[in-house]
Amino acid sequence: MTYLSLILTLAGKDWRLFWADRRAAVLAFTVPILLASAFGLIFDRPSPADAQMRLPLLIVAGDSPFARQVAADLEACPRVEARIVSRNQADRLLEERRPSVAVILSAFDSFAGRPTLEIYHHPLCTMEAQWAEGVVTEVVMKRYAAERFGPFAVRPPFETKAVAVGGPETRFNAYSHSFCGMTIQYLLFWGMESGLLLLRERRRGVGQRLRAGPVPFMALLLGKVVATAGLALLQALVTFAFGYLAFGVTVGPSVVAFGIMAVAVCLFAAAVGLLVAAIGGTESRARSVSVLAILGLSMLGGLWVPTFLLPGWLRDVSLSLPTTWAMRGLEGATWQGRDFLDTLPSVAAVLGFTVLFLAGAWWKLAASEKRERRGVIV
Repeated sequence: MTYLSLILTLAGKDWRLFWADRRAAVLAFTVPILLASAFGLIFDRPSPADAQMRLPLLIVAGDSPFARQVAADLEACPRVEARIVSRNQADRLLEERRPSVAVILSAFDSFAGRPTLEIYHHPLCTMEAQWAEGVVTEVVMKRYAAERFGPFAVRPPFETKAVAVGGPETRFNAYSHSFCGMTIQYLLFWGMESGLLLLRERRRGVGQRLRAGPVPFMALLLGKVVATAGLALLQALVTFAFGYLAFGVTVGPSVVAFGIMAVAVCLFAAAVGLLVAAIGGTESRARSVSVLAILGLSMLGGLWVPTFLLPGWLRDVSLSLPTTWAMRGLEGATWQGRDFLDTLPSVAAVLGFTVLFLAGAWWKLAASEKRERRGVIV
């Protein structure tokens, strides 16, 4: 009990330091909320009709009836936001990327003599041009089939049906995804700041004064972990509470799964802080390296955009990252509606990385502590 009370006392010291600067404390709760709200606003599609992204497209219509029909079909296509303009307008708007792709139908007259369908695009927008090519090809083939085969071509000879396997079908929730991702990312930065604070205290001799009394070195580290993880958990709860009140971000069927996953992520953030302090050595060096590492882990772990948008080889690499499992666990416990057993693999993976990081940080910091006691300056 004496050892536990010592750890809690050391953690309480960090809590009082955190709340001493009221403005910084308010920002610590405001920044993740603003980031999550901004990302959710960008990627949210409020209704199923708007759930599909539409490609902005310019159309230079021709004089032939077939070209005019294709232009009308493109205007009615739900996959594009088409606008009919003149050739001069298209050239000017393409230079300004408003938008970036134009379909030229002026020389397109049915399929007589194998006409050329021209797709002009800005040099920086090759992917949009490929997207437009696929949509225009589909529209043209439907119009050609309708003219050649009449009403028989309108109805396809097959039906498609999408079926969700391995669990209930759930619709992607942009706000829930952004609140999960931005919360994890900010907690990692909070852990980094905690590690930088530890380096600052060691430079000012705070650690040496504490070690002058009967304070074990392990108690110092555990006190830092408890303080960092506790404040991280409070930040996460406030962020998700705001998401629930403002954007309807809900927790899945198991509140316990969400709670355990949140605790695991907060402990991992605390472990990241100790590892930053252990490897960094100095504040400036630790900040530069850790910012780059956290941003890389956030991008590859699917914290910014879903991992299915990444290349295949990056998706395989991301499975070895703790942020991927943290994101899977939090998303499973929120908008995906997973139960407690489904989130256990993610919890185990995040806790495994936490133990690994804590062990590495303890070994490095303990070695540094021994060198300082011997008077060796590193």
